[in-house]
Amino acid sequence: MKKRRSGAIRGLAQVGTRKKPEGSSFGEVLESLGDRSFGWGFMIVGFMNMLPLPPGTNMILGLPILFIATQMALGRQALWFPDFITRRFIARSRWRAGALTALPIARPLSRFTRTRYTSLFQGRAETVLGVLMLVTGVVLCLPIPLTGWLPAISCFVVGIGLVEHDGAIVALGATVAIVAIAIAVAMAAAIYLGISYASS
Repeated sequence: MKKRRSGAIRGLAQVGTRKKPEGSSFGEVLESLGDRSFGWGFMIVGFMNMLPLPPGTNMILGLPILFIATQMALGRQALWFPDFITRRFIARSRWRAGALTALPIARPLSRFTRTRYTSLFQGRAETVLGVLMLVTGVVLCLPIPLTGWLPAISCFVVGIGLVEHDGAIVALGATVAIVAIAIAVAMAAAIYLGISYASS
């Protein structure tokens, strides 16, 4: 039986082999990704926030999560960007180089994913997921110690599930997001109580 290629690899291949020999606009690439565009957005931003960057960087790099999650919560079918972004032209060679760079990550992921539990991508369930990721994005942007990694990981995992249409992976990412939110609330409460006790 032939092994099913991952949706992530298919998406990368589509971006890297478009018919236009000179390249494509960012808007055309988004259109080609369709409903997977939300997943790609969460994956990319989540991965960026998982990198060992200087403290406080997440307060800036986490903002795109709010932009993406808000659109999902509002029920959009695909990720939207303003015209001045979607009109930007990217040369075919640059798209292909980006795809080749990401393939070493995408290929191993295909071993653990498959299309399942697709009800998580429909109607109210998708709206709830969008709200959850919006709150996770807020937590990611907050300057609370020890709360940056888990929100970033949850965004990355949810993104994988959305790209692959794998509800089990999305549920795993959502669970990580809930844990991240709970830890952030506990840390904020501890800081507040500590300040209150010190000032009393």
